[in-house]
Amino acid sequence: MSVYNDYYKSFKAYKVSAEVFDLNSKRVFTKVQTVDIPEDGVVNDVFKIVFPDNITKVHFIKLRLYDEKGKEVASTFYWRSTDKYEGAKTLTGPATSGFEDLAKLKSVQLKTKYKIREASGSHFIEAEIQNNSSRIAFFTQRQLLDEKGKPVRPSYYNDNFFSLLPGESRKITIETSKSDMPANPVFVVKGWNVKPQTFNL
Repeated sequence: MSVYNDYYKSFKAYKVSAEVFDLNSKRVFTKVQTVDIPEDGVVNDVFKIVFPDNITKVHFIKLRLYDEKGKEVASTFYWRSTDKYEGAKTLTGPATSGFEDLAKLKSVQLKTKYKIREASGSHFIEAEIQNNSSRIAFFTQRQLLDEKGKPVRPSYYNDNFFSLLPGESRKITIETSKSDMPANPVFVVKGWNVKPQTFNL
């Protein structure tokens, strides 16, 4: 695992964490390491992520970076399979094939709180999405739709298509020009294994 910094500023005493979860959302590996990150540079091979021999075929990796005060400043989420790479002319390997078991993910009910505001000619939906379940909410999506179920465009999302670990939450904002807002807009929260929620605005 490596850390890349594209700022012209170095960072001291940052912490890198890695967690691996199996298909049942059970954490099977975790590790934290303190690093000093050079300006406009890379810290290679901070540590090696270990995947247990008996891990489920499909599993998940959560990486986080914390500053010297313990505040999370970056995170990434990956899904991986145990498929072996069979060569350049094949569609094989941990990042390419063997993800059929994602269909076995148990459904998750998310908690959604939102508020609406208008400012400077724009309409804003500010929502907090919480995963209070014991399961990973995989590949969740937010949508602003019109009365016909079509996406309202242009709309600007500060984040979308993300996954939430058990206990995690995410704040998102959707910004749309007031002139582009339909008469009866709908805010939708859904995902791969997320029970759909529809809110009439």
